[in-house]
Amino acid sequence: MIISTPVLRPAIALLLLACLLAGCGGTKMLKEPQPIQTTRPLAAAADQRVSSTLDWVIVRDGPGTWARNADWDEYLLRISNQSGQPIQVTRLTVVDSLDTRIGSQPGRKQLVKGSKKTAKRYKKSGMRVRAGRGAGVLMAGGAAVTVAGYGVAAASIGLGGVSTGAATAAGGLLLLGPALAVGGVVRGVNNSKVNTQIEQRQTELPLEIPASEELGLDVFFPLAPSPKRVELVYTDATGEHRLVIDTSTALDGLHIDAPAD
Repeated sequence: MIISTPVLRPAIALLLLACLLAGCGGTKMLKEPQPIQTTRPLAAAADQRVSSTLDWVIVRDGPGTWARNADWDEYLLRISNQSGQPIQVTRLTVVDSLDTRIGSQPGRKQLVKGSKKTAKRYKKSGMRVRAGRGAGVLMAGGAAVTVAGYGVAAASIGLGGVSTGAATAAGGLLLLGPALAVGGVVRGVNNSKVNTQIEQRQTELPLEIPASEELGLDVFFPLAPSPKRVELVYTDATGEHRLVIDTSTALDGLHIDAPAD
């Protein structure tokens, strides 16, 4: 059905244009990621065989981000095998401020679902979770410096093949059905791109680290408010071992908002 009523045309056109410019909500890839450098790790730990540093945590719209409105965290770590034999990293777990153990997830859908569970769990405890809240503690702990101006890439938006639809709407001629469907199509495309990026960046476990070598890990977790520690499990010829990185100071208050109503 074609809408040509003078009163409705401008309103619908503006609604569609706003939807296109904002990506109709949800997560959206930036045109370019925000490069970042850190002058010191956020936290570190070591035992007789390995040492590990937590270099940074990429949170929603914070330094290092490559997508807008992310409802998850991306932990960047380095693990150094200081022994004379190879080790195999088998598992990474984040323990939040309510002592809940949160495992890594392989894709966008699982990450968002896990973050929603976290928000509900904290609400029951009288606390509100907000992604990215309290991220200033990261800047203080890791002294991160963005190479490019923060937030510049977020303003770069590619409309792609739907730009013709926006032009038609601005001209006053709009097909109602396709117009209402555009938001879902754009969001679906964005989600697919984001999921592909997560899969490409994520370090697959188990990961073998040769003797006397160091490797970086990039691991995605649902939101873990004010996490107390990161637990790293690895194996060698003598069996399974656990290394605990204390993050209670470095990440204190992360994602914790005002008390829930």
